[in-house]
Amino acid sequence: MFNSSGSMYEEIEQNRLKKQRKKKIMTRRIIVIVVLVIFLTYLGILLNDIRRFHKGDLPLIVLKTDIDDNYDDGRVETYTSLGWVFRFYYRETINTTEIAPIWSKIQMKDVLNRTIDVNLPEVEKEYEIPSNINYREKIGSVLYFYNDEQKLLGTYKCLLSESDCEIAQSAYLQEYDKMQRNNNVRMDIINERYVFIAEYKSKGTSVEEKHVYLYDIKAKRLIAEYEDVRYVELLTKDRENYKETLGGIDKTKYVCKKNGKWGIDDVDKGKVTNFIGYEYKLINFDLETRLYIFYTTENKWVIFDPNTKHKTAPIDKTIESVHYKNGKAYVVAYEIVNFDQKNYYLYDEDGNNLLYKENIDNLKAYDDFLVYGKDDYIYIVNYDGKEAADSIKLYINLNESYNNSVKPYSVEIVGKTLKISTPHDQERTHFVDTYIYDIDTLDLVKTIRNAKETSY
Repeated sequence: MFNSSGSMYEEIEQNRLKKQRKKKIMTRRIIVIVVLVIFLTYLGILLNDIRRFHKGDLPLIVLKTDIDDNYDDGRVETYTSLGWVFRFYYRETINTTEIAPIWSKIQMKDVLNRTIDVNLPEVEKEYEIPSNINYREKIGSVLYFYNDEQKLLGTYKCLLSESDCEIAQSAYLQEYDKMQRNNNVRMDIINERYVFIAEYKSKGTSVEEKHVYLYDIKAKRLIAEYEDVRYVELLTKDRENYKETLGGIDKTKYVCKKNGKWGIDDVDKGKVTNFIGYEYKLINFDLETRLYIFYTTENKWVIFDPNTKHKTAPIDKTIESVHYKNGKAYVVAYEIVNFDQKNYYLYDEDGNNLLYKENIDNLKAYDDFLVYGKDDYIYIVNYDGKEAADSIKLYINLNESYNNSVKPYSVEIVGKTLKISTPHDQERTHFVDTYIYDIDTLDLVKTIRNAKETSY
């Protein structure tokens, strides 16, 4: 009986141990399955996030968002997920994206891909900024930079003197800028980021020094220095709306002066590069054709195409405008004989003189004809100088001042018609005669007389 009881006990113990082993095995299997599910889920999320990353999306699960904009060339956005980060670099120095481990560091955190001119002075970055509720350009020694919506872009404290600094004005070259309305036209802010600042030492004295700096508002530093800077709006273009056409090249290039000569620089992403060398006595820009006009040190005038790098043959007459016809450039130039007399010339791009007219007013070239004024008449002629339509009598003498808002005549292309208007007088409200021609045949289509209009 004893033996029987002992066998039963052993059997019970064996069954208990078997159940215990089965339970441990089951627990291990459950743990393995759970771990495998977690791993596969994690792997699935990772693979899905990799797919989302390449699509430009954010992680499926974002635990933390960090936007670091403490750079003068952009920002870095970091989105933290389950052990990895999505990082977007919106900087001029580095512009890329990455998916990286959570412990990875921001690339090029302390690097700027720029060459800094060691000769440029350091600006003052910590100073008291006076309240400016009236959006004034300057208070005391502090300049304020606003955009068109009166948003404050930044400020600047005078560097070389107590308060003798200002937003630079366009250089006025009296010999060539006779049509400019005034000589105190302020330079605009470029791309809401760059501004030209004129700094003075000993202003108003015999030892006055003027320095023109290009200031990076975002980076809060000077990035270039010049002797002067100017707009390049062609003098006879849209005189009535002069201010609307200032700075005609584009929003990054500007005409500047170094060592007594003019050139063109380009500013992009905080870097300044030279586009056209400092070797000209004058640089202008034709708004219609978007070509440069150079006056060389040899007293010659040339047209330069920035796209093809082609230059026209040099001429010794002052270039006023350029017109493209059948893919070729035609140059309108003039010489001043007396104070109030201009002789005009028409050249092709090879420098050949095609037309010469003495003592006329404002020769203007179009595709198939030319228009000019002389002896109180308007003339429409072909490129060979022959009249293409009857002349038009003016009411206002051509010698009347062009500073008046009402000009002796106006020429306008409207669709397929040529429109020439001749006001009766220079009162703000006046009568006007208008002649409308077919642009192709130059046949007179319609004449409107004694129409009343008001100039603004």
